[in-house]
Formats: sequence, structure tokens, C-alpha cells
Amino acid sequence: MKKILTSFTFWLVVMAGIVIWMHQIGQDSKSIILISLNPFLSALSKSEVSRTFMNSGPLVPCHTIMGEISLYWYIASFLSFTLIGIIVDILRHLIRKTLRNTNKSK
Repeated sequence: MKKILTSFTFWLVVMAGIVIWMHQIGQDSKSIILISLNPFLSALSKSEVSRTFMNSGPLVPCHTIMGEISLYWYIASFLSFTLIGIIVDILRHLIRKTLRNTNKSK
């Protein structure tokens, strides 16, 4: 349990859930936090082809200016936060392993 609570993946997934919840209740009515501050979703939203695909999913009602959003945006947000967490956890593991090996060789 301690290992899960100290992983970046866990906390970024929790953060993704909070961002999606905030968007649902209308605290992110212009999708600035959901899309614009997420580097992956921001890149997707700038391309006409990917934006059309992302908007083609089942619509979920929410308290935003548009009143609804495609479920694909929420799924992509969750997956991108998970991917970022996995990458950071791998980098942290590699750095710790490297530091341990350099300390052992001294």
C-alpha cells in the first residue's frame, strides 16, 4: 500500500479524476484545465482531424458553456495522466538505481 501511495502514477490518476470531476460540475466551464493545460490534449485539440475524432464520441452532459463534451476527451485525459505518471515513475526508478550503483562503487 505504501508503494502505491508514493507512486506518481497513482497521484496523477487521482488528479485526472479531480480534473474530470471539476469539469463535470462546471468549475472548468471553458475546458482550460481539462484540455489546455494537458500537453497531449492541447496538441490534439489544435489538429482539425484529431479534434473531429475526439468530438465524435458519445456526448456526456456537463455544466460547461457547451453543455456537453465527448467521452473521448475524458478517456484521453485519464490515459495521458496515467502515461505521464508511468514515465515519471520509470525515470525515478532509473535515477535511484543509478545513484545506488554509484554509491556502492565508492
